[in-house]
Amino acid sequence: MLLSEARYRRLFESARDGILILNATTAQIDDVNPFLIELLGYSHAEFLGKKLWEIGAFKDTALTMDAFAELQAKRYIRYDDLPLVAKDGRRISVEFVSNVYDCEGVDVIQCNIRDNTKRHIAELALRLTTRSLKMLSESNMALLEASSENELRTEYCRIAVETGNYMMAWIGVTDSGPDLLVRPVAHYGHDDGYLDTVKITWSDTENGNGPTGRAIRLGQVQFTENIATDPSMSPWRTEALKRGFHSSIALPFQPVEGVKACMTLYSGVPSIWSAPERKLLREIALDLAFGITAMRTSEAKLKYQEGLRTSLEKTIQVIASAIDMRDSYTGGHQQRVASICVRIATELGLSKDRIQGLHLAATIHDLGKIACPAELLSKPGHLSANEFNIIKEHPLTGFNILKSVDFPWPIAQIVLQHHERIDGSGYPKGLTGDAILLEAKILSVADVVEAMASHRPYRPALGIEAALNEITKHRGTSFDADVVDKCLRIFHEQGYKIED
Repeated sequence: MLLSEARYRRLFESARDGILILNATTAQIDDVNPFLIELLGYSHAEFLGKKLWEIGAFKDTALTMDAFAELQAKRYIRYDDLPLVAKDGRRISVEFVSNVYDCEGVDVIQCNIRDNTKRHIAELALRLTTRSLKMLSESNMALLEASSENELRTEYCRIAVETGNYMMAWIGVTDSGPDLLVRPVAHYGHDDGYLDTVKITWSDTENGNGPTGRAIRLGQVQFTENIATDPSMSPWRTEALKRGFHSSIALPFQPVEGVKACMTLYSGVPSIWSAPERKLLREIALDLAFGITAMRTSEAKLKYQEGLRTSLEKTIQVIASAIDMRDSYTGGHQQRVASICVRIATELGLSKDRIQGLHLAATIHDLGKIACPAELLSKPGHLSANEFNIIKEHPLTGFNILKSVDFPWPIAQIVLQHHERIDGSGYPKGLTGDAILLEAKILSVADVVEAMASHRPYRPALGIEAALNEITKHRGTSFDADVVDKCLRIFHEQGYKIED
């Protein structure tokens, strides 16, 4: 018994997750481990003897008391994303798992608290990057369809508000007069007289050192994470907060020779823009500048159409990078699958254009797994039926993220269909035969080969021969026969190897 207690104490003291031990009847805290003390900033003495909802970190008293009542009834609860507040005011996103067990005749509660702040931030960055991607795609289409500069500017502002979920967007151009004023030429959203009330210049004065003035003067993106506290916003703070503006980002561009301009977006919450999101928003502003110039020459507009696919390809890579921030394993898998797809498609004689679209789709085919709990993706052993059903939702989740982006290739459909099988045994729709895109048939074979041949967090690699035997076994039933034959050829005859 003493040896078991010593082992438990070592685990308790050295665990890299927070652990609380509570009395299951009174909710009073009996013990807390060092990791949680360091995470939340409360001392050991500040925890002991307190009820869980008496600790300042658990700000939502009603939620905590309800959770305790549920725990007493069910003896187990779990929250994937519970917000806690450290003693110094930092907000921390945690996974919270509690269960009741008998300890020498007394019911006790063990709460395991895992800091998932990094994962939460990565998921948020991905959502925001995806939002900016949709803005970029719609803005590109507006450029191709607009018939005048005024229409184009207003449409860019509308897209920022309706697709980007910003409260208000406006575009200002420089005035060459002595006051160096920034003159609004387009806006959309909740303005409520704001642009008539404020005076903005691009001179090196107080009225020119807000985000818009600095962006124009310096030629660099400027952002205000919190209007309520940023000293540079003092000339406009009262009017901005009155309208619910709490953060802004200013995107400079030069539409024509000798004229400078800026597109400024306002958000209803304090914001921190991730590097990928800033990059995409900056590209939107540069595209607007090019679009205005293109209105004056049809040749430039045609050249832009040719460059549109390259722009979208770069954007796909930004999303893939954002996925890597959340799960580096998924990102590596997607890149390897994309490489196999290109080789198979080449053997099948697909055009360079179709191969390019397939490569991009394969690069983000598991995008929908952002919605799957991380512990399921790396769980050792077999998944339960309910757990597997959660995993099976990822093609549809990926499709829903991508469906409104106007790519020149059917990327959203390829992502949706990559787990379909030609005999109807796949998911999510049970498609058969020619109802499945050829690109999706190629992706499904490459996905299985890479998954079986490579190492996984929950098992060692099964090897390339086992993977090739699997697709051979199901050739013509689950998998397209021609695709399987070409896949076998690149490995057996051409010596293709899957590389990390």
